[in-house]
Amino acid sequence: MKNKSYSIIIVTDATSTNKEFVVSSKLIRNSILAFSVLMIILGFMIFDYLTISFDKEKMSKLETDNIQKTTIITRLSSEIKDINGRLVKIDDYTKRILVAIGLTSPNALKEVGTGGPAQVRNIGSDIELPNQVIDLKKDQPKNNLVDQVNSIGANAKQIEKSLKFVQDHINDQKIRMAHTPSLWPTRGYLTDTYGWRKNPITGKKQFHAGQDIATQLGNPVIATADGYILIAEYKGVLGNLIHIDHGFDYQTRYGHLSSFTVKEGDRVKRGQVIGNVGNTGRSTAPHLHYEVIYQGKQINPLHFILD
Repeated sequence: MKNKSYSIIIVTDATSTNKEFVVSSKLIRNSILAFSVLMIILGFMIFDYLTISFDKEKMSKLETDNIQKTTIITRLSSEIKDINGRLVKIDDYTKRILVAIGLTSPNALKEVGTGGPAQVRNIGSDIELPNQVIDLKKDQPKNNLVDQVNSIGANAKQIEKSLKFVQDHINDQKIRMAHTPSLWPTRGYLTDTYGWRKNPITGKKQFHAGQDIATQLGNPVIATADGYILIAEYKGVLGNLIHIDHGFDYQTRYGHLSSFTVKEGDRVKRGQVIGNVGNTGRSTAPHLHYEVIYQGKQINPLHFILD
């Protein structure tokens, strides 16, 4: 290919000499090529500089975030240790409460702090107490934080389950106590007691299935536990009789009353007045005949008078 040449004439003014330059086409091509290469190199340099600057900024931000996260993890680790310590104490208290209310053996307290499940039995059902809460050691790696939280959460749920069981048991006991006869049905002095005696009317030896309480005519008679009135009517030798079903296999009877303040089917509460002392039926003087029946058998009422 023939190499062409180009003349470049520079004219300054009319009086000055003109300047002329001869430039070959090859030189022009080489100059353009060199300029292009230079621009590409410069572009790469600018891109690399911007990339490095962006990476430095990103690394600086990541470093700052890492410091913040490390601080947060350290604080959370400390708080987890504190929570864990509290759960250990709650676990200990739970075991002691279970022992105190008779749901587990006192031997279980020897295991507090050493781990291992304890079995509690209540009316044929089993419940497993929580294992000892995990111990977070100082040298435990921070990247195990999630596992620590999960373990503590599992232990907390188990302790909650045990405490719920304790609450249900206590509520059940409260209901049972409210339905168990435990009060004086009326105030007075004891005459004929539960057991064999000489009948004051017939003079014959006879088993007395209740407790007689002599007191003033008309004195109030109260229900000795929560329950429902089965009978409130005149019943032969016992005269005006109230019969209460308390549930849990307990019943009570109140005889020789002068009047009723309740009727059959009424629900009564412990301490509620249900009638008045009288002298009805086969009776020689005003008094209350009081019986406690458990599982269909009369038992000594004095065993159920606690106040």
